[in-house]
Amino acid sequence: MKQALRITGLGLLASAAVGLAVTPVLARGMADQHGARGIFAVDFATLDANGDGLITEDDLAARAAARLADADGDGDGKLDAAEIAAQIVARFEGRSDRMRGDPAARAEAMAGRMIEARDSDGDGALSPEELAPEKGFGRMIDRFDTDDDNAISAAEFDEAKAEISDRRGKRGFGKRGDGPRGDRKSRW
Repeated sequence: MKQALRITGLGLLASAAVGLAVTPVLARGMADQHGARGIFAVDFATLDANGDGLITEDDLAARAAARLADADGDGDGKLDAAEIAAQIVARFEGRSDRMRGDPAARAEAMAGRMIEARDSDGDGALSPEELAPEKGFGRMIDRFDTDDDNAISAAEFDEAKAEISDRRGKRGFGKRGDGPRGDRKSRW
């Protein structure tokens, strides 16, 4: 059962967790030089906020708070559409040659949809609570915690990162021409 949960959670966590509570859109775009996304685009030490050798719910919450503070241009503790759009545009940098349309217009549309979907109090901005994962940080930890200690060790992190990298390569998400997608162009 634990293995089944890990496998089903790989894609979800990898695509959405680096932003943790900041926003799924902010998280999805970040990738390291090897194409790793999500929490795996960040090194283990960065996620281990207290330096104890384990990534815990508290570490993920600290990372989320830091990312929110970085994205919050006016310092009000919330992200409005303009702040979200600015983060999305930054994510698009370096990819605009492969995208159709104006990146700024796309970012504004994406930010608007995000606000519409998550703004539960109707104030036009997203609070930390509105940005938080629906099922909490514990579920993210459980996806990769193979020894049931409610934390992700460096070994568990490396194992999950390798497994995700392997899966990405098999599904054609590697460099152009790799995998079953062949040499088709990106939809962007």
